[in-house]
Amino acid sequence: MNIGTGFVFHPRGYILTNEHVVSDGDRIMLRVFGKKDLVEAQVVGRNRAHDIAILSADIPIPSPILKIGQGKDVHVGEWVLAIGSPLGLDNTVTVGIVSAKNRPLQIGDREYPNLIQTDAAINRGNSGGPLINLRGEVVGMNTAVSQSSQGIGFAISADVLRKEVDHILKNLN
Repeated sequence: MNIGTGFVFHPRGYILTNEHVVSDGDRIMLRVFGKKDLVEAQVVGRNRAHDIAILSADIPIPSPILKIGQGKDVHVGEWVLAIGSPLGLDNTVTVGIVSAKNRPLQIGDREYPNLIQTDAAINRGNSGGPLINLRGEVVGMNTAVSQSSQGIGFAISADVLRKEVDHILKNLN
């Protein structure tokens, strides 16, 4: 069973997460903040190469929508918040700084050319959650953590998210 995080990014209630979070699932169940029961979701679009998936679920609309920022507004040394469900612990927020931008990394058969590196704690279950700057903008999507050391996490940059999400959404219509 995979665990991960996602966030509402679109007025239609679309949820953004990592493709690796939903790739092996027969059924995708969401725990929605403020709802007691789990909600079933469907994958409506995905890009395996960039590790991005868009979900649709019966959630209250308008739900709080997070704005995806721009890569040019992210600076090394900037404070960021990683939001997610590390190890299944819902609604967890960790804080750190941006250590690097455009960091290339290969994980298994996926190549990530432009990751944001942060020391905000990212663990199993944070994947798909937002990396947010202090202005409340999504600057990245939590994606990976270094297996060989502690305190090094990675997020897909906002620019990659915006480009690939736009492409996926155009193909939905």
